[in-house]
Amino acid sequence: MLTHNNLNHEVIIVGAGIAGIAASKVLSKKTIPHMILEASDRLGGRAKKAPDHFGSWFDLGCSYLHEGKINPFVEISESTNTPVRKDVGDMFSLEKTNLLFNGVCLSEGMRKSILKADQMLKSKFSEAQRKTTDKALSAYIEMDSPYYPIFSNLLIGLNGVEPNLVSLKDFTSVKEGQDYVIESGLANFIEKWGSDLNVKFNSPVSQVSWSGNQVCVETKDSSFKSKKLLLTVSNGILSSNQIKFLPELPEYKVAAIRNLPMGTLNKVGLRFRDGTFQKNHEGWYVVCSGDSEIKITSVISFEIRTQPKNHMIIFFGGKEGKELELYPENFFKKIRLMLSQTFGHDLLESITKFVTSSWALDDYTLGSYSYALPGKNKDRDLLRQSIEDKLFFAGEATNKEHYATCHGAYFSGVRAAKEIISKLKP
Repeated sequence: MLTHNNLNHEVIIVGAGIAGIAASKVLSKKTIPHMILEASDRLGGRAKKAPDHFGSWFDLGCSYLHEGKINPFVEISESTNTPVRKDVGDMFSLEKTNLLFNGVCLSEGMRKSILKADQMLKSKFSEAQRKTTDKALSAYIEMDSPYYPIFSNLLIGLNGVEPNLVSLKDFTSVKEGQDYVIESGLANFIEKWGSDLNVKFNSPVSQVSWSGNQVCVETKDSSFKSKKLLLTVSNGILSSNQIKFLPELPEYKVAAIRNLPMGTLNKVGLRFRDGTFQKNHEGWYVVCSGDSEIKITSVISFEIRTQPKNHMIIFFGGKEGKELELYPENFFKKIRLMLSQTFGHDLLESITKFVTSSWALDDYTLGSYSYALPGKNKDRDLLRQSIEDKLFFAGEATNKEHYATCHGAYFSGVRAAKEIISKLKP
């Protein structure tokens, strides 16, 4: 039986991820009565920490403060005495990347060739971005290039899906910048940041009725009413029809959700005995294998950190990311072979713990972050639009310049909250 809660909530926020928390912070400053309904039992959404047995400082989800110089979480975290590491900000640049082939550093000639090919690819992207037509990223990559596996691996990591499915205009709209790190865990920080909010956990929304003057929101055991509703759930959840809308959402909104599907980027975290890696080992690695340097058949990319414990973060995106969730043992074999080739067989004996993420199968997100299908880059604007000043939308998928990032989610939550405030009658 549903319990009706006709409380004086001006606003209900669906989702206690970063967008929902950011919106709640803005509403709280204006003393606007509101609450957050969260389907899971925790704050953070796609900011999720690993289990204690591995180390709760390890982020299973978002873990980098992208665009560090403009990222609001840099200032917020530092104001709460949470240290931010800024000296590694450019580690993802190819110039700083540790490029290896069959366990050996690439020859200087080959490295220069890759850097040159990277600059040519970026020039193609930039030129194509200025055109009116929009094609898939793969249209601008030479698939017969010996370096294609490297660029494909890196692009899949950025988008969570293969390049043939990604809009070039959407991809090139994202801003670049320094990537900072919270070594004590981004998810830990987000949890602390949102700890003072009014959140009802374990409350997945099943139905939203918005035909009258109020919005009625139903969960498995309660019903809530408000003047405005802010949806911050992932496009994976919206597209799955887990939330029923009465009346149904307009066709343009449904199409926008469909045209901005969720990519998958998963991590394998490895813990090592103390002292296994030193400071000089830290950084970003792209390890290739194959018959020769110009016949690359496999690429694995990862980061090594020594704080707070010796560990490695290995990334698998797109099809591989989904396969990792279904057949993890196959990937552990691949990882062990790569580590043995790269660092020597003895390193395998230093592994003490491991953990994996599983975002495509996560019931609360059904994916890692959004990407736009070719020709659909403008749909982020459509997704962001409110409906009849009652239904509002936020989340990384609604942010054109910062999608797929935690600060993009933050900006979207602040933007939506301000829009709601402007629509509330005095």
